[in-house]
Amino acid sequence: MYEERRGDDDDGRSVRTTRSGVSPALIGFVIVVALAVVFVIQNREEAPIEFLFFQRQDPVWVAIAIAIGLGIVIDRLLSIWWHRRRRHD
Repeated sequence: MYEERRGDDDDGRSVRTTRSGVSPALIGFVIVVALAVVFVIQNREEAPIEFLFFQRQDPVWVAIAIAIGLGIVIDRLLSIWWHRRRRHD
């Protein structure tokens, strides 16, 4: 069980005890990893991937992972640009 207990020590001060059990972050991480494994297993067939001047045969999950990675990089770059722009205005 995951809980946080509060109580008073001998001097009457509020004391925070340590948490017990599995953290929600760890549970979420395990769920995401399990879903990723299922995704890879279900998308092992190969498909042609074309970009500019090259063409390759790769598993579908590789193409999707590359697209997600590029999306994350673009999001981070735009976020940095937006924050710098707002700071200078």
